[in-house]
Amino acid sequence: MGRAEEDLHDQLLQRIAHHYFVGGMLQSDIAAVEHLSRPSVSRLLTEARERGVVQFRIGPPVDRVPELETELQRRAPLHACIVSTGKPRALYANSSRLGYVAARYLESQLSHVRLLGVASSRSLSGVVESMVQAHRRDLTVIDLLGCLPGGRADRGRRTGSASVDGGGPNTARLIAAWLGASFRALPAPFVHKTASSLEAALSATVVRETLELGPHSELALVGVGSMKRFDGTGAYSPIPVKELDELETRGAVGHLCGHFLREDGSVLEPSGGPFLLGIAADGLRQIPQRLAVAAGWNKVRPIAAAIRGGLISELVTDQATAASLVRLLHP
Repeated sequence: MGRAEEDLHDQLLQRIAHHYFVGGMLQSDIAAVEHLSRPSVSRLLTEARERGVVQFRIGPPVDRVPELETELQRRAPLHACIVSTGKPRALYANSSRLGYVAARYLESQLSHVRLLGVASSRSLSGVVESMVQAHRRDLTVIDLLGCLPGGRADRGRRTGSASVDGGGPNTARLIAAWLGASFRALPAPFVHKTASSLEAALSATVVRETLELGPHSELALVGVGSMKRFDGTGAYSPIPVKELDELETRGAVGHLCGHFLREDGSVLEPSGGPFLLGIAADGLRQIPQRLAVAAGWNKVRPIAAAIRGGLISELVTDQATAASLVRLLHP
């Protein structure tokens, strides 16, 4: 074989290896494209591995940062710290890297869970979009926060129009639909302007029973919010800005499940309203696994407060947020 033939052969090895290992093509399809027999493709793939055209490296998943996970868990009293890399979201199509990593971790924890409590929020939408469809008829998903009935959560879609007080998706309902699970709604507004309005909502049997069931969840999925806007997106605030400013003046740095938190993790209740309908802080602490998914510079102090207050036991966040938490949660 002359030099020119050798060069052509080497180029063929690279093309076939790329088709198979990068493009995911079947050997029969490669054979058709390259006008070869299938046995020839198999022999060329073997040659590509032996000659180093194809090189394998075994290491930790590239979507997580194990060193940062270890350091964050050393500084924070959490059972698990999951940190996603800061690589571009395009690697997982329309799903964010954080949502993808959080969905994989949540799915790994659900095998023995029968009651899953979810505090619906926009910040959890990336988790829903990245979940794998399943058929968990033995699982019941429970609303942990008041959610007015909205649109329909379509089993064939990653998103839906079921709403939380008209402001965003009912994440709990969407997760139940995607997992093929039962759904237990908390069909009442989350925010009430008066105590009498809240009492009226609590008079409904279905509302009381769902609230009582929430603390019996084996796993809770929650978001963590900042004081920038109540839901953390800057697009929707069920609590007026005036009240948010007043709470911040009194020391609130963030919120979780409708409970405003001071820096030390203690709960700061609004004075004179508005009144929020959802799981109590003590009820949340009764749930064995309390998984928070949150990231962003404005979530660092709220996450730290939730950790200090014992409201979460596990955290999924991104690399930049985790690094900031490590600096903040110094020994």
